[in-house]
Amino acid sequence: MTSPHPPHRQNSPKRRIVASALALFVAMNGALTQAQTGTETLKLETWRIDDEARWNTRIIPAFQRTHPSIQVLTVPAPPTEYDTALLDKLAKNAAGDLITCRPFDQSLALYNKGYLQDITAMPELRRFRSQSKIAWTTYYAERVFCMPVAAVMTGFFYNTEIFKELNLQPPHTEEEFFEVLKKIKQSNKYLPIAFGTGDAWQSAQVIFAGIGPNYWKGEQGRINLLTGRAKFTDPAYVDTWRVMAKLADYLPKHQKDLGENGARKLFLDGKAAIYPAGSWEIPFLSEHSQAKHFGVFAPPPKQIQHNCYVLSHFDLGVGINKQGSHNQAANMFLTWLSSPEFSQLVAHDLHGFFPLSNHPVDITNPLTREMATWRQQCDTTIRINSQFLNQAWPELEQALWDVSARVLRKELSPEEAAKHIANGIEKWFKPI
Repeated sequence: MTSPHPPHRQNSPKRRIVASALALFVAMNGALTQAQTGTETLKLETWRIDDEARWNTRIIPAFQRTHPSIQVLTVPAPPTEYDTALLDKLAKNAAGDLITCRPFDQSLALYNKGYLQDITAMPELRRFRSQSKIAWTTYYAERVFCMPVAAVMTGFFYNTEIFKELNLQPPHTEEEFFEVLKKIKQSNKYLPIAFGTGDAWQSAQVIFAGIGPNYWKGEQGRINLLTGRAKFTDPAYVDTWRVMAKLADYLPKHQKDLGENGARKLFLDGKAAIYPAGSWEIPFLSEHSQAKHFGVFAPPPKQIQHNCYVLSHFDLGVGINKQGSHNQAANMFLTWLSSPEFSQLVAHDLHGFFPLSNHPVDITNPLTREMATWRQQCDTTIRINSQFLNQAWPELEQALWDVSARVLRKELSPEEAAKHIANGIEKWFKPI
């Protein structure tokens, strides 16, 4: 992904204070223990501030129960600053032994610069399907440089009490979806959709990438673009923006200034019936007092069809700093990341994140469990521009953010959006 900014919300000051205090306590305790027992200490560079406390209190202690001679300390950075800060540390040989890996572009660049260790020979990689590894491999999947960890999904969260009050059911087709939106709007009591374009990345990564797979048939449509058998101006891609243009009529009037935090608040406060978002929002929805009244439905297809398609995008992996001084211990940590125990911890403690290993897991969170069923019932795909296209056209990610947000604002027609992206692809990308 070209942009350095991930699809994660800004953390609250209170959460940052708690997470920082926990990290400081673990660091002090780890330093004392190391001095007393001679244990090795690994530092894990990460942008996952939102769930750092769960890593420090649940996941890392589980590793240390079976590896008592290895301490692991998280080194968090704000998501929007992580990539720049990490690159600076690596250039100064000051980064931790373990690196939390972005999918595709950023991590590939780190590998190409010699910062990430080649882990292709690790037998533990057999515990992952080939498709689950592509976000952390070289151009044609020849070398692997990060252990896959988890994927995220997108969907439409909804307030079950509002749906019950208005006698509504989760829609199964595009037509049913707009009938639901129409009835909510006509009630004059609730906003149909809590969503805005103030954070432009959401327009592309949540809406366009979320609803599009049902129109371009998931991986088939993505591969067709890569091989030159399709263009963004083809009906399957234009239709996705056309649906987005229709959605504009059901967004809040101040949607241009409404970002992720504001949209979430509208939904949590019971002012909006539906909240389009990524599964990374599940921890915050689940902590709310009205959590039992939240459900989620998959982006509905144009019509009932034999196959359904959902977005399941690779979100994070973990690699080894090639300049690190604790290589053997770092390898042991990556080996553990491929274990059934770790996969179950991800499923149980990192709600909204889906383990990428082949190990079966038990999911207890109802929203996460519902979304997990889509992965069983439907074909999955990744964001359409993530592999190869972003590398060829460095500004593609930002361009998709821009045109998708402008379509939702009715500043750009679906056809104009498609033409702009298609022209850029034609200029920068040579079909495979």
